[in-house]
Amino acid sequence: MRAFTKFVLLVDDDPADRRLFSHFLQKLGLEVIATGDADTAMQQIVAGNVGCVITDQTMRPSGHELLKLVKGVRSDIEIVFLSGADYPRQPLPPETKFISKQDRAALAEEVLRCMAPWRT
Repeated sequence: MRAFTKFVLLVDDDPADRRLFSHFLQKLGLEVIATGDADTAMQQIVAGNVGCVITDQTMRPSGHELLKLVKGVRSDIEIVFLSGADYPRQPLPPETKFISKQDRAALAEEVLRCMAPWRT
């Protein structure tokens, strides 16, 4: 039986980071859909499969562009920006969270908080 009714969607254009962070999140008991493709990401969001989106801030389309698309379709999904940088490269909307890729404890805490409403 699944521990959560929704998936974590990890969107990153770096395949190595997708594998690394997918594995990390799965070890937390989360089911992860990992993609580097915005179209695939949006298909999962529109289908209602996603409870939390983790995205890189600097990719194509940018994490900010993806945020606008996500919020236009599903206002109940929370967004976490995961970046190799220590600080956001541009201001973030107040409803988002920025976490450095080096801070896995903060990532675990934030994603588990985001996914709490979807726990079975």
